[in-house]
Amino acid sequence: MGRWMEALNKKEEVVFEMAPNFLIYCSKHLPKNIRNEFPILLNLDLNSNDWIDELQTFKSDRISELKNEIERVRRILNNEEFTLNLNREKILKFWTTKEYDLKNINDDINSLKSFFTKSIEQDLEIKIYL
Repeated sequence: MGRWMEALNKKEEVVFEMAPNFLIYCSKHLPKNIRNEFPILLNLDLNSNDWIDELQTFKSDRISELKNEIERVRRILNNEEFTLNLNREKILKFWTTKEYDLKNINDDINSLKSFFTKSIEQDLEIKIYL
């Protein structure tokens, strides 16, 4: 199947889906001194022990926490939140290329936020596959 994220209703039907690549690679590029402030993103890392049969499942409460973490990443990258000993430019240097810039990151985060918001509003379960 590859890396994929689905939102499922109570009947286990897929309501919507998308690629979760930004989530899976996000913690890798967070500075070590703040990684622990993002426990769910950290647990989505490729090398996390939280993967069970290459799957992680999230209900509304954890979806909300994940949404909050990704919103905080966005604030940090957009200079909307100050974090001591954090070099935003250095983070962006690792996250961006000529083809993938801050606008693309914000677009990805907007898509994720929308996905999470709809999942919470509709009381859906999210499954993320490696």
